[in-house]
Amino acid sequence: MPAAWGNPADPLIYVSYGSVTARQPEFAPIYDATLRTLADLPVRVLMTTGRGLDVAGLEPIPPNTRVEQWWPQEAVMGEAAAVIGHGGFGTTMAALAAGVPQVIVPLFSFDQSVHAQRVAEVKAGIQLPGGLAAVADLPAALRSVLDDPAFTEGARAMAAEIAALPDIAECPPHLEQLASNRMSADE
Repeated sequence: MPAAWGNPADPLIYVSYGSVTARQPEFAPIYDATLRTLADLPVRVLMTTGRGLDVAGLEPIPPNTRVEQWWPQEAVMGEAAAVIGHGGFGTTMAALAAGVPQVIVPLFSFDQSVHAQRVAEVKAGIQLPGGLAAVADLPAALRSVLDDPAFTEGARAMAAEIAALPDIAECPPHLEQLASNRMSADE
């Protein structure tokens, strides 16, 4: 984790809108809007922006927030109480695998909405449709995922299912068998 910031007793909230969002002018304002919306909450925020955004443009950074272009997600997930994101595959799956509840604000692609909907369906988080306008609803949604144990239970149940999946090294023989069966059926 980065050097200490904010109140160490406050829950850590990891915010990542992926590596593409900051490069899209119509969505880049979500970073500043999120920082301002979370600034007065009793949380510690670690926000990653990717390389498409000049972090200096977000100043002044609220005292409860640390902004980095990149930070290894596996280092954050073990400490995070919740994740805020846009429903991108990488962060969504990393949070599910770690059993961390999420607040998802889908922005610009169909799969983000699908991921957000499914996370909400399995009670591993909350979907906030509406793009940039939904940022205003982040405090209430975040409070829900932090205070309602059903979200942590849902996230942990998904983590257990993911952990129970076979190791990727076991998959090639099964894929070869499936391909062989398909080729035989096509003949």
